[in-house]
Amino acid sequence: MTIPPSLRLSVVIAAYSAVESLPEQLSALIAQRPTFGWEIIVADNGSTDGTRELVAEWAREHPDIRLVDASRRRGPAAARNIGVAAARGEWIAFCDADDIVGDGWVAAVADALSESRFVAGRFACDRLRTGAFTVSWSPQLDSLSAVGFLPGFFTAGAGNMAMHRTVFTAIDGFDESALAAEDDDFCLRAQLAGFALTYEPRMLLHVRQRTGLRAVVRQARAYGVGARRLRHRYAGVIAEAAQSGIPLAPPPPGRPPAPEAAVVEASPPRTTVPSRIANALWRIGWSWGWRRARLDDVDQIALRGIHR
Repeated sequence: MTIPPSLRLSVVIAAYSAVESLPEQLSALIAQRPTFGWEIIVADNGSTDGTRELVAEWAREHPDIRLVDASRRRGPAAARNIGVAAARGEWIAFCDADDIVGDGWVAAVADALSESRFVAGRFACDRLRTGAFTVSWSPQLDSLSAVGFLPGFFTAGAGNMAMHRTVFTAIDGFDESALAAEDDDFCLRAQLAGFALTYEPRMLLHVRQRTGLRAVVRQARAYGVGARRLRHRYAGVIAEAAQSGIPLAPPPPGRPPAPEAAVVEASPPRTTVPSRIANALWRIGWSWGWRRARLDDVDQIALRGIHR
């Protein structure tokens, strides 16, 4: 694929039945009007609610928006991979259909990628917190997430992540077999391939958290499954590094790694009773997912052949 020299950035949005939330995200992006060439790709993953028609309508008014049919393979990882395959920019950024990028997000992405090849930004939860029964914490509020089983490695959510196309290509994109934590896996493979992950707080994303006890438990269980499968996927890397004496990345000064499998921080003071209930149910749901995760179909990563 020939990349037009004037097209610097492709923003890829994986979308599935997002007709109600997507207009806010598209509005936030279009309002930013960067001075460089860019495009917004909505990779529709087989929506049934009119999302495709909505994007087509927006594209008629805004030439920077493109609709890509990403229905032939299902899941957010597949949608992002198909979106990138259609993208024309030398830099790739991801955001989700149910969140809202902050003011200046596109410029912050460009500034960050002019200095680093792989970056992730900051989450904010207050703006889109719509219900009482919502967990009172979120990762990536003021730092990346440390990986307990791989000290010195960090992960970030794909909803606020950007990179040079060469990074994405070097590790063959997202693992479409991942049931969850496909963004964490992407981050680890990129770092094992030698691409450091840089935190850029100016890349602000307003995140829409799950509201309602059933939704909280369902999401927590999926995260628990993903965390357990991720730990199993990298068991070989840990063992090979220990046996061969190959050093993995040392923990950065002042940034101690989080305890292994710790996904929920202690509830901060002054949380409401509904939030404390949601926090407790998240822990239960996450532990349930961790214990019940299927591991026999997980492709494990080997340290041999990975360039550091």
